[in-house]
Amino acid sequence: MAAVTFDEWLEAVFNHPLRKPEWYWNDDFDEHWDALGLFDSLTVDYMTRLFLGPDRLKGYSLEQIAQGIWFLIGESSPGQSAHTLLTSHVPLQQRIGCVDAITNFFRVFVAPAAPGPADEQKNPFHTACYMWWDIFPTYGSPNVGEADLHRACLKTMATMLTMPSELCQLSALHGLNHWHLHHAEKVESIVDAFLQKTSGLTPRIVEYAATARSGHAF
Repeated sequence: MAAVTFDEWLEAVFNHPLRKPEWYWNDDFDEHWDALGLFDSLTVDYMTRLFLGPDRLKGYSLEQIAQGIWFLIGESSPGQSAHTLLTSHVPLQQRIGCVDAITNFFRVFVAPAAPGPADEQKNPFHTACYMWWDIFPTYGSPNVGEADLHRACLKTMATMLTMPSELCQLSALHGLNHWHLHHAEKVESIVDAFLQKTSGLTPRIVEYAATARSGHAF
C-alpha cells in the first residue's frame, strides 16, 4: 500500500473541525489512520518537513493547528507520531534533525503568531505551544531515547529561550523544568546563561526561570 503524500498527511493531521472529544478519539480512528500507509521513518520525515516549512499551515486556523500539535506531539495521542523520535530503527541523525527543526517552527511560526504576553490558560494555540515539551514523550530519561537525542532536545529548548517571544520562552522553561529530573546540571546551566545574557525579561519569565532551574513542577 502506497503511503500518503506530505500534503495529504497535512490534511489528515490538521483539517478537522474543532470539537470535544477531538477527531482522533473517534472509534474508527485506527482504521482511518492505518489506511494512510505511514511508517516511522516517513512520519519523522513529514514532521521535519512541517517544522522546517510551517508556512504550509497558513490554510488552517490557529485552533486547528493547536489541535494538530496535541495530536502530533502528545505522548498519549493515539497517533503516537512523536514516539517515532524515540524509535531506534529510525536513523538517529534523522530523528535529531527533526528535533533540531522544532527550533525553526517556534522561531518562524509560533513567535510571529503569538506576539505580546502569552495566554496559555485561555488561548488554545498558546496552550498547545506552552505544553509542547510537557506532552513530549520523554523528559530525557536514560531509558527513553539516546543521549545524543536528549542533547538535541535540550539544545532546542535553549535556543527557544533566545527568541524574543514570551510564549517561546515559557514553552522552553516549562520543558526544562521537567527535564531537570534527569538533566539537572545542564538545565541549571541553560537557565543561568539565559538569565545572564537576556535583558528586558518580564517578571513572569524570571519567576518561571527560577522554578525551572530548581525543577519544581508548574
